[in-house]
Amino acid sequence: MRKRATIFDVAAKAGVSPATVSLVLNGKPGVSPETRQRVLQAAEELNYRPNASARSLVLEKTNMLGVILPDIGSPFYSEVVQGVEQEATAQGYYLVLCTTCGKSSREEGYLHLFWEHRVDGLLLVTPRNESLIQEIRKHGFPLVVLDRDISLQDDVVEVIVDNFHGAIQAVEHLIHCGYRNIGFINGLPEIQASQERFRGYQTALRKHGLCFCPELVVEGDFTERGGYIAMKKLLSVASNLDAVFVANDWMALGALRAIREQGLRVPDDIGLVGFDDVPLAAQTDPPLTTVRQPMREMGALGVQLLIQLIKGKKVTPTKFTLPTELVLRGSTRQIVGEKQRDESRKAVPCAGRTKGKAWAL
Repeated sequence: MRKRATIFDVAAKAGVSPATVSLVLNGKPGVSPETRQRVLQAAEELNYRPNASARSLVLEKTNMLGVILPDIGSPFYSEVVQGVEQEATAQGYYLVLCTTCGKSSREEGYLHLFWEHRVDGLLLVTPRNESLIQEIRKHGFPLVVLDRDISLQDDVVEVIVDNFHGAIQAVEHLIHCGYRNIGFINGLPEIQASQERFRGYQTALRKHGLCFCPELVVEGDFTERGGYIAMKKLLSVASNLDAVFVANDWMALGALRAIREQGLRVPDDIGLVGFDDVPLAAQTDPPLTTVRQPMREMGALGVQLLIQLIKGKKVTPTKFTLPTELVLRGSTRQIVGEKQRDESRKAVPCAGRTKGKAWAL
């Protein structure tokens, strides 16, 4: 095997000192154009490649970004990571990616690992360890949080999506289509996005004079199977259910399967709206009406902000909220006319519509 060239080999071939080679290769001043050209030519002829570890120690820069997220298998997170990777590559950075499987202990371990081994900066996607994040930021380490408003000091840079108003868009669309007994399949209750989408669901019902029925709300887990199980439960307790807002598309696919197993049709018998707009949402039968959140844009913006922090620039504001967009497809009926909509509003589903009690908001 051919011996790898060193900086001393380049210096000997160019007839200069190793210090001069270092100045040239690191783009530093103080070297004549002729000498600079001679060093570069010698490095090329010897196929010299700088040692990455030694170079990072000198420059205090690795050109590597750490990314910590709960689950790379999730369509949502994979879309975010694609945005991160595309932007990082365009900016000349590499990624070190770790998944926590939703476990706080693993997240804490990866946080310490990256912090101690000096990647240039960190992207934390849906993190849980607020106290550790606060500790890292106190030491000035570049860090950007995606998909969670952690409500710490103003110096923590965050990129989030407007989950609250996105949920209102979804439920209002169902109401405008004439649906009145609207259920909700939520995600994991400890996740902030779940809480905001549930709040939006309640707000939309209240805004349009509809009652909130606790029996029409079932918790899922953001998986297809979780949506299937939650939908089966909803159908067992609510005979008059005519629409469902689901907190993510993956669960909506499971809900669609459960609805079909009951011999019901979407959108005629039950309307269905998801959240995210993952690629598969447009390929279901019928295609899924959903709330699109800019997943790749979130990842790309996170990288842009993180690089600004790495370069020592101040980022203001520190919280960036991206808007959502309702995408209309075949899983909901067409919007009813104004007159028909006004008439349908007279029949407000409340007590007696499910097996339990309805709560007026």
